[in-house]
Amino acid sequence: MANVYANSEDGWVYKIGQGGHLDKRTFLLQSLGAAYTPISIDRRGRLFSLNGGDLFVIGGGQDRD
Repeated sequence: MANVYANSEDGWVYKIGQGGHLDKRTFLLQSLGAAYTPISIDRRGRLFSLNGGDLFVIGGGQDRD
């Protein structure tokens, strides 16, 4: 199963599941300039994002070799 992650100007990171339904959302502190910060994902499925000078790590998936 694959998911799409997107951040928005409203300060949220959205997890969109297959079929286009909203699966989860996570608030990243404040919305100022949030849409212009990149999201990165590592091989363990963790998302990394910056907002207001703070680093956020979302998730904590298991190792995937």
